[in-house]
Amino acid sequence: MSVQNQMPRVTTGIEGLDRLIGGGFPRERTILIAGPAGAGKSTFGLQFLYSGIIQEDEPGIYVSFDETLSNVRADAASYGWNLKALEDQNLLAMVDGFSGRAGVSSNERYQTKLEVDELLTQLIALIDSVGAERVVIDSITALALSVDDELLIRKEILKLSAVMSSLTCTTLMISEMQSDAEISRFGVEEFMAQGVITLKYQYRERGSRSLQVRKMRGIKHSLAECPFLITSNGIEVYPDEEIYD
Repeated sequence: MSVQNQMPRVTTGIEGLDRLIGGGFPRERTILIAGPAGAGKSTFGLQFLYSGIIQEDEPGIYVSFDETLSNVRADAASYGWNLKALEDQNLLAMVDGFSGRAGVSSNERYQTKLEVDELLTQLIALIDSVGAERVVIDSITALALSVDDELLIRKEILKLSAVMSSLTCTTLMISEMQSDAEISRFGVEEFMAQGVITLKYQYRERGSRSLQVRKMRGIKHSLAECPFLITSNGIEVYPDEEIYD
């Protein structure tokens, strides 16, 4: 049996994606999900968490620095994903990092500041209390922008990735791309992760979205850029279709 076949996997819950990566993400690795605004990054992260809980009995944690959790729950509900019900069953922990960033009060049960050390301390405790096997941090761009020094930003991102990769969970780190040519806004994001998936959004006469697996360390994967849609059920990837300009 090959090493690749022996590597434990985590299903993504995203129709069509597992075909591109031979069955799912490598378990207990850190995966970077990068793309511009409107590409579907947050939907990707929520779908990964929700499907993991519902289909695989794998509790999760969602950290939001870019949006209020009430809005996140409402967005998820538009796909039929009842996050509050999962929170009430202690299968999902939602961490509010937005309110502290915006300087407003919050009534959320779990809150964190824009500090990597505090975030890691909270995540380690939550992973234990919830039994989380999946974590989504949305986004590391917002977390990094709270730090003034560029060298320190890189160190903080590397620390976050190193610690999360050492834990018994599979972590998706969401990052904002400034252009299709540059995945790393701070020069380290694509190198610190064991896997990289880029989402693209282009608008000419109509909007179109595509996805590419840029890196998935330790497993064979397709390098094809594949179209995807965001439907009423979430993201659906079409591995057999081509992208048309």
